Amino acid sequence: MIGPEFRRSILPFLPLALLAACAQPEWVPGDTSAPPLPERAYRDAARQGEAVYRVDSQQSRVFMRTGRDGPMKSAGHDHVIASVDVEGLVLVSNDPGKSRADLRLPLQQLVVDDPAYREKFGLEPELPESAIEGTTNNMQEKVLESNLFPWATASVRLLSIHEAQAELDVTVNVHGTSLDYTVPADLDIGPDAMTVSGSMTVQHGDFGLTPFSAAGGLLRVAEDIEIVFEIVASKRGQ
Repeated sequence: MIGPEFRRSILPFLPLALLAACAQPEWVPGDTSAPPLPERAYRDAARQGEAVYRVDSQQSRVFMRTGRDGPMKSAGHDHVIASVDVEGLVLVSNDPGKSRADLRLPLQQLVVDDPAYREKFGLEPELPESAIEGTTNNMQEKVLESNLFPWATASVRLLSIHEAQAELDVTVNVHGTSLDYTVPADLDIGPDAMTVSGSMTVQHGDFGLTPFSAAGGLLRVAEDIEIVFEIVASKRGQ
């Protein structure tokens, strides 16, 4: 029998599904509707007395920072891209092996180079509106192809836990490709809500994405993408 202390300790890691789909239905390319969350499974678990939580979209953030590369990289900018519309559900079961979380991120609503977010990452806060618009269009149309793949989804499993640190198995689906990552995470547990935070690095090529380039490749977006996440989940609105 799993005690309440263990249940409280594993709760924060499970909602981190940062960015992809494992237990969620796949969507058809070109379908811009949201991939459905398995609401019924979570309702059934709640009826059986399991702990079910919903991600707080207003408080949760997933940031993606990209650098620059190429001989002309000094002429470019680093970028900070943010998802401010993360949605998801978390189940904490008496049987840890059955605990799960499912998240989805609408890619067409990503926020590019918001001054406050750039400052958060130590970058010059202000970029010309024309530069932000150009970056947004290139990212959406040429890199993500968000008209065909409008959502990223994620699922997570707990691998290990020690005090306030956890190790997670996160399955990320972007651009029709699913990959597994082992991700360290920190947690902060309160009586009615919890926060999972951490970071990971992926590469454009992992998901079949080609970094945007200009001037014949002399200036291009770097291959690495640093992902920094802070996911808040609450019993309210479950």
